[in-house]
Amino acid sequence: MTWYFIDEPDEYYFGSYDLTQLKTDQFYLDVNFSSFDDKIHLYYLNEECVGCPYLLKPFNNGVPLTTNLKLKLANTYQNFLPQDQTENVVCDLDHNFGQFGVYGVQNVSNVCELTVLKEAVNINTAIIPVIAIYTILILFGCLIVGVWRKCKKDSEDDHDKNKEKGTTKMRVGSLDTFRGFIIVMMIFANFGCGNYEYLNHAIWNGLHFADLIFPSFVWIMGVCIPISLASMFKKNLVNRELMLTILKRSAKLFLLGVFLGGGVDLSYLRIFGVLQRFGIAYLVVSLICILTMDRSSPDIDSEIDEPSRLKLYFSDILRTYVGWIFVIIITALHTIIIFSVAAPGCPSGYLGPGGLHQNRSYQNCTGGATGYIDGLILGNHRYQHPTIYRVYEARPFDPEGVVGCLTTILQAYLGVQAGVTLLVYKKHSERLFRWLLWGIGTGLAGGALCGFSKEDGIIPVNKNLWSLSFVLVTSCFAFTFLSLCYVLVDYKKLWTGKPFLFAGMNAILMYIGHEMTENHFPVRWYPHNEYSEDHRHTHYNALLSDTWGAAFWLFVSYYLYKIKYFLVI
Repeated sequence: MTWYFIDEPDEYYFGSYDLTQLKTDQFYLDVNFSSFDDKIHLYYLNEECVGCPYLLKPFNNGVPLTTNLKLKLANTYQNFLPQDQTENVVCDLDHNFGQFGVYGVQNVSNVCELTVLKEAVNINTAIIPVIAIYTILILFGCLIVGVWRKCKKDSEDDHDKNKEKGTTKMRVGSLDTFRGFIIVMMIFANFGCGNYEYLNHAIWNGLHFADLIFPSFVWIMGVCIPISLASMFKKNLVNRELMLTILKRSAKLFLLGVFLGGGVDLSYLRIFGVLQRFGIAYLVVSLICILTMDRSSPDIDSEIDEPSRLKLYFSDILRTYVGWIFVIIITALHTIIIFSVAAPGCPSGYLGPGGLHQNRSYQNCTGGATGYIDGLILGNHRYQHPTIYRVYEARPFDPEGVVGCLTTILQAYLGVQAGVTLLVYKKHSERLFRWLLWGIGTGLAGGALCGFSKEDGIIPVNKNLWSLSFVLVTSCFAFTFLSLCYVLVDYKKLWTGKPFLFAGMNAILMYIGHEMTENHFPVRWYPHNEYSEDHRHTHYNALLSDTWGAAFWLFVSYYLYKIKYFLVI
């Protein structure tokens, strides 16, 4: 494999092949079967398409192919080939094809031979110059700020610093750091993750980097619910006032979500989405906390009056166990639904993507009970172009639909448990021990449900379905990551949490802002015109653009912090 400084080919023409016509993760295949010239047909299979048949692809030498394909050459002609079919297949290609490579295949003595005519580029080398660019910019920025502060020598600076230190002591900095990191990564993921498949969302089952972000945000929202309610409880607000406040916030989140992602076609207006799910989970979990939490229980500012050792040890759980009864019932309801409800012509308990899955055996069963019930409730008001369509050719499916809200409530309440632990226990070791214990427990439970594998197990890890195993495994990550942030920021004080601290204080504004300005300069830009003939699609271009988009909102969050503007819904 040849390494280049960025993921562009070292030349733009190779024989008759114009490499400038290739997009990200594409290559050329040269087929030279002199004895079968008029009979050879190309069949392709996306590697992520589990149990799918090979599909017929119109083919001429010079037509770009994507690197995540398995290929078959056959002298038969039919629309699709089952994966295990070998009849009339003259060549089965399962090669690690690379971006901008040129490969040749020929039949020598009735044996297929694949040769590398031009080596591919290594797409990961694009990460190196991007890191270098931002490192230089950060160092240059620190130098400018340092010189400016030294020249200013204003006593007001010291006053502001002391004030800032006083402010951070009143907050648990790791919470803002956690939330800030997650919102920045959410923006990066929404912009495309540099077009790296292993960073983007998994097509169906499985867990990629981007799949950790949304559930982590739901979880940290749950952490903040008991902290927020504790301050409201101190004001002796009655339940009616508390519920009205919660309802208003939830309605604002839901309506904002419809505004940002609903579209303009009323017949296909998308009703559910990311913010809408936040709103629903926040509403239900907050109501459960209001109705079940013990308001007389000691919080972080009160003293524990010599309780028994056992009661002290389980003090945080004793304050949430009534709420857990409701959450477990909701989770059990979700489990009963997905294993007992079935769409017409579909088996109960089906958790697959439908479409091409299992050789089209469940073509109209996308998402099983989840997809069926969402379809009955939402109709055309679902996400019409899910990621699974380009791989499985599946029907419309909303990954943020109605049924998935049930397990999202569990995710948020697991966050509530972490928040109550923060309120009840004052010692760092007590907090960390319980968070890590919850992290291990949820991780093992989630792993057991999915069989510690991608496709096996009772309930696979699946973000599209927001499966129970997905909730538990991602909550394991959240408990662990918060523990890490807490050690670095609040316990050992090795890190102030900046710059993510600033983003965490204005997370909702950052989310709304990046959604509304996604295609506007200077938030988004590309080095080349997408429609020009000489445009070269590379991971370097995409990564530079996507990281800039996330960094831009970090700068905005810092500015808002300096002017003391914080958006509260």
